[in-house]
Amino acid sequence: MISSKIMVALFAAGLGFGYSIERAEQGAPLVSFALRRDPAWVRDLDPAYQDLVTAMKKKGFTIDENATICKQQDVVGYYTWGQPTVKICTDRIAKLNGDPSAFRLLLQQTVAHEAAHVAQGCRLRRSGKRTLELAASRLYGLPSSVRADIQKALASNRTNHPRSVQWRIEAEAMALEDTPDQVIAALQRFCR
Repeated sequence: MISSKIMVALFAAGLGFGYSIERAEQGAPLVSFALRRDPAWVRDLDPAYQDLVTAMKKKGFTIDENATICKQQDVVGYYTWGQPTVKICTDRIAKLNGDPSAFRLLLQQTVAHEAAHVAQGCRLRRSGKRTLELAASRLYGLPSSVRADIQKALASNRTNHPRSVQWRIEAEAMALEDTPDQVIAALQRFCR
């Protein structure tokens, strides 16, 4: 006779497997029940960006490399607010930057950009505010090339936020790309 503990374990495993199959049939990626490891490229990031990945992980967020969205849209990273996964499109980043140092720079900026969106999403859940409230001078002082990238991001954005809020959300993420310590502080402040 099988003990009740073994029966419970078998039931839980079957339930989890069934959930994974159901999610896959709905077009969602299979859920991994094992501990997710960081992608290999994380160890090649500058230490401050490695710390940012660690901070996201501690807050319950994971990185999905080259997810389906990376093939469907012209993006290098993607975050759906309220979800526990950040998508980083390393294949697309590599196509844009064959030089290893340029690849690394864009990869780091993408990680920080998407992590800033994570912090914004956490703030929305906690206080109903969609932005991190960076100083307007910092946002409007962004170079014209970055402002053009913001407009491109808005064109592909599918959200019901007012356009001015969408602009601010993207501008904040762009402004924080080179300051992983500030993104870590935002994650620690707003994500529980």
